Amino acid sequence: MLDWTDKHCRYFHRLLSQDAVLYTEMVTTGAILRGDAERHLLFNQAEHPLALQLGGSEPSDMTECARIAQHYGYDEVNINVGCPSERVQRGAFGACLMAEPQLIAECVRVMQDEV
Repeated sequence: MLDWTDKHCRYFHRLLSQDAVLYTEMVTTGAILRGDAERHLLFNQAEHPLALQLGGSEPSDMTECARIAQHYGYDEVNINVGCPSERVQRGAFGACLMAEPQLIAECVRVMQDEV
């Protein structure tokens, strides 16, 4: 959840459960590929298992971000196809992707093939 599941929230959740999978805030492919990836992707090893929640819809960008997430040590990548925010959907990700199952299937396929 954007602006909620930051490192402080994840630390608190880890105190509550040592085994639960934790999720990052949604990070867009643009923020990773053209922004400050380190600021968005660094995490404490105590947060494992940890999933990166990725916002995007371009298969090649999603694949490159999955590679980067693997390099940073994430346990999984979660594609955000559920965020109802109008702001997010204007960026062509989030809940609007539910209307494009072939596109999501392609993103998943290329990410699995390459990472």
